[in-house]
Amino acid sequence: MRPGRAVDWLLLPAGLLWLAGVLAPLLFVLRMSLYSRGGIAGEKRYDILFYQPGTWSLESFRQILAEPFYLRMLGFTIGLALLVTALTLALGYVAAYGIYRSGPAGKAFLLTLIVLPKFTNILVYVFGLKLLLGRNGFWPVVAGETLFLLPYATLTLAATLETVPYSLVETARGLGASAARAFWSVVFPLTLPGLLAAATLALLWSLTAFLGPYLLGEPRQYTLAVEVDRQMRQDLDWPLAAALNVTLMLLMAGVASGLSLVRRRAA
Repeated sequence: MRPGRAVDWLLLPAGLLWLAGVLAPLLFVLRMSLYSRGGIAGEKRYDILFYQPGTWSLESFRQILAEPFYLRMLGFTIGLALLVTALTLALGYVAAYGIYRSGPAGKAFLLTLIVLPKFTNILVYVFGLKLLLGRNGFWPVVAGETLFLLPYATLTLAATLETVPYSLVETARGLGASAARAFWSVVFPLTLPGLLAAATLALLWSLTAFLGPYLLGEPRQYTLAVEVDRQMRQDLDWPLAAALNVTLMLLMAGVASGLSLVRRRAA
């Protein structure tokens, strides 16, 4: 057997697992979004409570595009994601640079502080933030989502900064550059790929924000992810929930593709 064919056989289980665990559910959600909504009252068949099998309809997508409620929610979801991403990158870069400039003991201490919240149960963490931040609202949602993402962005940026020899900064300073000019001329360009990777992670995660808006926000701060859950469990409109999910996935795919193109051009 040729080595290449042996590698193909080794990849087969992973491919089958991907088909079963990722592609099949995505196709199911896509098909669900094209059903007509089922009648809730007076129906005997359990499945018709949520949708009408065998139907094909774009009504759910028309509803999303036609109703101002969903357009406002889509705009809020995007705006929240952009704000959270900007704050996460700014705070994460500062924290990562602090780790970069610290000695071995300082690095260990700061990394422990960054990672420690992730050892806490997510619900305990959210309710702790709820008690700390007080009343629900927009800024508690922003703070909560930023704190969720900050460790991931910080670790990504810290790993990127570790690849930059500090001797380059010292050389720039020796040639007369100020500390700020040395940073923007030497350090920042070399860490741009890591910054874009952290931005991709933060933006995609914050687009699917659920716990922060749901537990720290008010109904006007609910995102598309929260509305998907509400349509599934409360309104029992599974086609609309699936259509919202498809809309969110298309948005994420567009963002990921755009940032990937930026990363390739920056490389």
